Amino acid sequence: MIRVKKTRRVPAALQTADVTAALHALEAGYDAAPAACRAPRNQLLHVPATLYNIPAIKARLIADQKEKCCYCEGKLLHIGYGDVEHYRPKNGFKQSPTTKLEKPGYYWLAYQWTNLLFTCKRCNGGHKRNYFPLANHPAGRAYCHHDDLGQEQPLLLHPVLDNPADHIRFRRAVAVGKTARGRATITICGLNRKHTLERRRTHLAHMESHDLMADKDITTMSATDLAREIAKCGTAQALVRRILQARAIRDQAALDSAEYAGMVRANFPLLPQR
Repeated sequence: MIRVKKTRRVPAALQTADVTAALHALEAGYDAAPAACRAPRNQLLHVPATLYNIPAIKARLIADQKEKCCYCEGKLLHIGYGDVEHYRPKNGFKQSPTTKLEKPGYYWLAYQWTNLLFTCKRCNGGHKRNYFPLANHPAGRAYCHHDDLGQEQPLLLHPVLDNPADHIRFRRAVAVGKTARGRATITICGLNRKHTLERRRTHLAHMESHDLMADKDITTMSATDLAREIAKCGTAQALVRRILQARAIRDQAALDSAEYAGMVRANFPLLPQR
């Protein structure tokens, strides 16, 4: 997980008359019957996906996030479409995985650009879902559009507003919380889930191999070492190409666009990051 540089300009698709009308309808619906809207399992303020989960919105998010899930940093477009995710859940929330779903959700943020992110289905639908704990729940919770959102103390890191590196470090491929928010985010999004951890371990092993190769200099090798490396690659020209390729891979591995850049930066702190 790294900090995402999201385009500040709100997409035109979120500034239409239909979006404004839908938002006003949600707010009016709450004001008309607040107690009913807070009743368990009610659907009074349900937000359909037709106004935010559209190609124009998703394309902007995918471009801003360099085609990566904002939480696990996996590149997923080769195997799936990904989700337009609400940082603060729109239809209901849970303070912990074992508590019941509370209503309403953050309906007034359903079409807010800053609340939308791009995620993989495992982070969003498999782990986070409606889980949005606060350090100061319930006193600081904003329950409706009249409440002060600034009083909330979210435990889940916001990939745009927070710097994940301040809260999460890596022990090799394993994400480790440096703070309570870092530990909570790892749990909420399942950042150490089995298959993601396997992918990160494999990626790290490849990176270490490239790093060793990138540091080789055929002009300073002993004759024995040079002969051994040429034998591995087939020819001297192939060895040079392999070294140059390793350097190129290493130099790009910690950039914002690179998969698992957060883990790579933690293990190779001197690599270029921009």
